[in-house]
Amino acid sequence: MKSYRTETTLHIVGKAWQIQTLLRQWQKEYGPTATIASLTVPKKVQI
Repeated sequence: MKSYRTETTLHIVGKAWQIQTLLRQWQKEYGPTATIASLTVPKKVQI
């Protein structure tokens, strides 16, 4: 399975069970209220 995330796009290629597993992993990482659209928003870096 492959996934590519840039600032404006999200591409996931794989079998359905692999994509579901990846989405569940992201949900645990970013919280249950996170949307797929919010994953493409660039994160602000503090220096």
